[in-house]
Amino acid sequence: MTDVQFMVLVTIACSLVVGAVGFVALRLARRVSIMLALLVAALTPVAAVVAALAVNVSAMFISPHDAFVVRLVLGTASVLEVLLALALGRLVAREVRLVVDGARRLGQVPVADDEATAPVSRTPTPATAELAAVMAELETTRDRLAASRAAEQAAQEARRQVIGFVSHDLVSPLSGIRAATDGLRSGVFPEPATALDGIAAAVDRMSRMIGDLGELSRSDEPPRRAELGPVDMAAVLRGVLAHARPAAAEHGVDLDEHIEGDVRVQGDRDDLGRVLDNLVSNAVRSSGPGGRVLVGVTSLEGFARLTVRDTCGGIPEDQVPHMFRAGFQGDKAGSSGLGLAFVDRVVEEHGGRVAVRSTTAGCDVEVSLPVAD
Repeated sequence: MTDVQFMVLVTIACSLVVGAVGFVALRLARRVSIMLALLVAALTPVAAVVAALAVNVSAMFISPHDAFVVRLVLGTASVLEVLLALALGRLVAREVRLVVDGARRLGQVPVADDEATAPVSRTPTPATAELAAVMAELETTRDRLAASRAAEQAAQEARRQVIGFVSHDLVSPLSGIRAATDGLRSGVFPEPATALDGIAAAVDRMSRMIGDLGELSRSDEPPRRAELGPVDMAAVLRGVLAHARPAAAEHGVDLDEHIEGDVRVQGDRDDLGRVLDNLVSNAVRSSGPGGRVLVGVTSLEGFARLTVRDTCGGIPEDQVPHMFRAGFQGDKAGSSGLGLAFVDRVVEEHGGRVAVRSTTAGCDVEVSLPVAD
């Protein structure tokens, strides 16, 4: 065997032995930290070279001085290699920790409204191309999760709001039915047809609202709005007054109407009916015995004007701007504060506006809606 063949065999043997040891050490180091694994991966080839040179130098017939020089160079280079591997490994490990922090931030999606609107801080991007791609994907996923969470919260809030509005509005037809049945028993109504019409109108409205609740129970989304179309506001008003009259009679309130001409708007008949019902029922409850409520529908300058005037005694000026805020009750006990918030929302969706004015006798509410073309 020649010297060259011997050195090749020694180099191969050293590389295989050191490589096997490095493979086992790498599998163990991965369970500890990526920095230790990188250190083992970087030093294993160097260790194979050092071992092969050390064995070959020992087998060669060279002077002790030359052998010492070779070993000194190998030792010094090995120490420097370890230090260099530690420094480079720390750089890579720091970038890996950035990716770990980015993954941890996936679970920190903002949930509160104020946090959702605040600017989201970004984790620094690693310089390594593959790790930078992973970080970019993590940030994209976080943005998607935040958008999904916000959409889910909006849907849940809309669902709760619709349930609250419908539950609140069920009180009005129920009160009308109760007032009509009590009036029939006591003979308050000279013509039973008035009470029966009120009961029929109230049952129809309750059926539609219960249908809305049933649809909500099968889906997290709010009920879809029916297709908008021309709505005869005079017909809507007469339907609302039909089931409001028994309650007005029970409270001792005169309920009058004033309708001028054919007034039609583009909108949802059920929602507009609920708007009028909320305004009329609030006016009846607020006026009290001996009071008077006048409901009117007119058309003026391209707008349908719905007016409800009562004799509740007026509203404090500081409360008027807050009347249509959800949950606001003012000085009226027994009010959930949902009805007027629903009125404001529906009118705004129909491109209209609501105005409230307090008078010496009571309160005037005017709803303006664009008339249908």
